[in-house]
Amino acid sequence: MNYGMRLKLFYREKPFKIIGKPIVPYRKVHDGILYVLRTGCQWKILTKEDGLTFTCHRRFKEWNRLDIFKRIGIRLLKI
Repeated sequence: MNYGMRLKLFYREKPFKIIGKPIVPYRKVHDGILYVLRTGCQWKILTKEDGLTFTCHRRFKEWNRLDIFKRIGIRLLKI
């Protein structure tokens, strides 16, 4: 399953032209989450300059609550 197919399972990404903190793209967050799950490292190991440490952990909890990973697993089983 390529990244484009996985992206359809996520909710719509916010536009880049909003006021406040800059948006971290889903691709970067997705790669950060997979890195932590694959290596078993701590969340705080992710790069702080990209804002990934807290963003990845927060979105991981949010996506887990929304059953995003469960839907990805089901989609993978159908392939």
